[in-house]
Amino acid sequence: MENLFAWQRAGRRRLLNQLALLGASVLLPGIGLAQSDKPVSLIVGYSAGGSADLVARVVGAELSKRLGRQVIVENVAGASGMIAAQKALNAPADGHFIYMGGTDTVLVPMVNPKVRLDWEKDLLPVGRMTTVPMVFAVPTGSPHATLSDLAGALRKSGKENFNYATPGIATMQHLYGSLINKRAKVEMLHIPYRGGAQIVNDLVGGQVDSAVLVLSTAMPFLKEGKIKALSVSDGAPVPQLPNVRRIGDEEGFNGISLPLWQGLFVKAGTSPSIVAAYEKALLDALAQPDVRTKLTEAGITVAPMTGRELRAFVGPQAALYRDIVKTAKITME
Repeated sequence: MENLFAWQRAGRRRLLNQLALLGASVLLPGIGLAQSDKPVSLIVGYSAGGSADLVARVVGAELSKRLGRQVIVENVAGASGMIAAQKALNAPADGHFIYMGGTDTVLVPMVNPKVRLDWEKDLLPVGRMTTVPMVFAVPTGSPHATLSDLAGALRKSGKENFNYATPGIATMQHLYGSLINKRAKVEMLHIPYRGGAQIVNDLVGGQVDSAVLVLSTAMPFLKEGKIKALSVSDGAPVPQLPNVRRIGDEEGFNGISLPLWQGLFVKAGTSPSIVAAYEKALLDALAQPDVRTKLTEAGITVAPMTGRELRAFVGPQAALYRDIVKTAKITME
């Protein structure tokens, strides 16, 4: 009889152990149990210390809590984020690699024929995280208070040497200036810099007539009254700039928005159950008040979307990029 009781106790222990293992595997359905302690790499195409890195680290820490697995931010800088994209595509489609993509993921293959990346075929969207408005700004001493004022003055005077500075050719800032040229029927001259560090100083000093800046870069100078914003690129209201018109509200722009955006993707072929688990963890992470506060204070708008919503959002944005690139004949190699 004692042997019978011992056998029953052993059976119950085996059952409890199996249930515990099953519970652990629910954290990431579809990933083998033997791999459950392996970290997840969050691949970011830009160096540590920038805004993309900030988003990755803030969100990645929350993902770790919700997935029950360590999420490690891996900075793979170079080629406008394309080296990181290729690293993600070369990795197994097993959920151990998440790619943080965004506007460059869609734009760069359009302007550089050497890049072999098709976001619709090669990647599965997990969800959108954030948007970052761009600001079209002029020196404080400029006589123009709005983009409409400036465009009207340029058309009337026929002045063709009015310029706008951006961090470089084929950046989203370049596209924003090209969009204004096209829709406002003006011919501002593009002045590409190598990166954005010097642009604001030159704008303040009057070395350039105008510039397209990300909100986080522009805000300190706007607060100090050293520059003024004439438009913002996002379709959503920008709380930090309540009196600045959105580009889509300007005549001739018909509700257009052109924000920088960031989202998470995995390699095509990844199990739908893994994608669903990551999507839920991402949306939960973005709902946390401290996450929203940290990102908002950095000039970044928390703008969550599901994977399905992200795909629907990117489609029209990609068509707009393509139209601007074609009209302005923008290329990059």
